Amino acid sequence: MCAPLIAMGVMAALSMATTAYGVKQQNDASEVAAESANNAAAGDYQAVSAAAEQTNAAANAEALKMKRLALIERGRLTASQSETGFFGNSPLREMLVARLKEKEGLGAIEVNQANALAQNSRDANKVFTTNMSRYNEAMSRRTNSWASGLMIATAGLQGGVEGYTLGKALTEPKRGRG
Repeated sequence: MCAPLIAMGVMAALSMATTAYGVKQQNDASEVAAESANNAAAGDYQAVSAAAEQTNAAANAEALKMKRLALIERGRLTASQSETGFFGNSPLREMLVARLKEKEGLGAIEVNQANALAQNSRDANKVFTTNMSRYNEAMSRRTNSWASGLMIATAGLQGGVEGYTLGKALTEPKRGRG
């Protein structure tokens, strides 16, 4: 009677240990996958942030260039008017057209910048939702404590039954046919 009980205990312990190790490995892999998703998102956020900075820098440079050219044009028109001493309708109209072109160009730059930044914001939202999806998927593969305990207990019972059956079969006398 001792051999079946020993075999039952050994098999139950081995089954429980194997199941516990498998659950731990699965949970560790889930944690690594979740951390990897967060690290990937951090890199994506840096790329989106860099793109926004580049968009702002390009728009600011373009606006500065536009303002500089407009200032040069207004200066040219003012110098032309003062040299001739003629301040009629046509030179005033030229000055207004120069101002209008400047405002139109600056407006286009602002609209393009706003559109680029809006796209950048959508990209940032995509990074966030992708990260949350990857993180939640990784964490869904994790086995919670209650389920882990139930799996380990079930493995222990199954291993115990198998061990008892094996031990009993090994200790029973062999009976031949008759």
